Amino acid sequence: MSGLKTLIEDANAKTLDIILRGKPQLVDVAPALEVVPGMLPNLIMHSGPAIAWDDMCGPHKQGIIGAALWEGLASTPEEAERRIRAGEILTAPCHNHVSVGAGAGITSASTPMLIVENTTFGNRAYSCISEGGGLRLLKWGAYDDTVFKNLTWQAKVFAPVLSKALQASGPIDIRNIISRAVEMGDECHNRSIAATSQFLKEMYGHLVALDMPAEDVRSSIKFLVDSEHFLLHAIMAAAKAMLVPAEGIEYSTIVTAMARNGVEFGIRVSGLGDQWFTAPANPVTGLFFRAEWNDSNAAPDLGDSAITETIGLGGFIQPTAPTVTQYVQGSMQQAIANTLEMQEICATTNPDVRIPAMDFAPGPIGIDIRKVIQTGILPLLDTAITHKDGGLIGAGEVRAPIGCFEKALKAFGQKLEGQKA
Repeated sequence: MSGLKTLIEDANAKTLDIILRGKPQLVDVAPALEVVPGMLPNLIMHSGPAIAWDDMCGPHKQGIIGAALWEGLASTPEEAERRIRAGEILTAPCHNHVSVGAGAGITSASTPMLIVENTTFGNRAYSCISEGGGLRLLKWGAYDDTVFKNLTWQAKVFAPVLSKALQASGPIDIRNIISRAVEMGDECHNRSIAATSQFLKEMYGHLVALDMPAEDVRSSIKFLVDSEHFLLHAIMAAAKAMLVPAEGIEYSTIVTAMARNGVEFGIRVSGLGDQWFTAPANPVTGLFFRAEWNDSNAAPDLGDSAITETIGLGGFIQPTAPTVTQYVQGSMQQAIANTLEMQEICATTNPDVRIPAMDFAPGPIGIDIRKVIQTGILPLLDTAITHKDGGLIGAGEVRAPIGCFEKALKAFGQKLEGQKA
C-alpha cells in the first residue's frame, strides 16, 4: 500500500507541477470554424458533459435552437428541432473540442473564439467571447432579434477589431492578470471586473491606434468598457489550456475538469483520461435579481465556468471578492471558512494567487478525489442562476454532488485492480 501511495503522490505532484507551470496567453480571436479542432458548419457546442437532446435542460435546448437560427441552419424553431433529431444539426460538449463555454456554452461555427495558448507546453484552448451584460443572452439560453443583432455585430465588427488589436499588442498574459485581479477584488468567476479593467488598460492604446473604421473601434471600446465580465471567458480558456497538459497522468487523482449541463454535474480525473463521472446537478443557492423569481423558476446548475474552480479560483478563493458574498447573504468570516474547507480537499496551493483577507495566503489548487471522499467536503462553486426556460435570473453558489467523486474513486480503484490482474 505504501508503494501505491508513493506512486499516487508522485503522479499528483507531476500533475500539479504541469498545471502551475502553465503560462496561458490570449493570442487572437477567430471564428470557431477556423480554429476549433473538429468544428463543423452544422455543429453546435454546449456546456457540460454530453447529453441527448431529449434529456437537455431548457437553456441548452433554447440556446441550441437560437444558434441554429442565427447560423441559418434552420428558419424556424420547429425546423431546427426537426433537423437536430434527424442528425442534420449536430451537438457536442465544448470540452470535446478543447473549448469551454459559460452558461449554456452555446458555440456555433461563426462564433468568435478567444484563442489562448499555454506557451509552456504549446497547446491551445478556446472560449466564445462574452456577449456582454444582460439577462437575455444566447449563453443563458435566450434568443430574439436583439440577441441575433448583437451576435452578428460581434462576429463582423468586434472580433476583427479585437483581433487586429491583439496582433498589435502581442500575447496578453492571462495568468499575470489573474494574479493582480485577485488582489483587487476579483475571484475570477462571479466577479471579473478588475481583470477586465486590466485587460482594457493593456489594450486601449492599441485599439485607438488601429487603422480601421472609427465607428467600429469606438463601439468596440464601448463594448469592452460596458462588459464587466468580458475577461471571464479568457480566464476560462486559460484554465482549460493549463489543465489539458495535465490530463492522462498515470496514478493521478487530481481533477482536471468540472462542468455542468443543467442536468448532470461531471468531473474528469487526470489518471482516468477523458471519461466523465457524473451525478445529478444541484440547485444553486443565491440571490434572485427580481422579486418574482424564486427556486421554482431556476434550472439546476449549468456551465463550463467551473473550470475556474478547477484551477483554484471562484468559490475556492471567495475572500478575495467580498462583494460576491452578498449573493448568498454571507460574510467575510464565512468566505474565509469556505476557503479553509477547500484547502482540505486540495493537494497544494498556488503562489500566484494570494488572498489579501487571509494575510495574502496562497489559494488552494488541485482537487484530489481521495480527499473529497475522505473528508466529505465538496467543491464550492460561485455561479449564476439560469431560468429553466432560458435567461439569467440570479447568482450564488453551489456544491458539487458527491456522486461523481464516488464514481471516479471507484473507477480509479478498478483500474488499479485491473493493472494487477
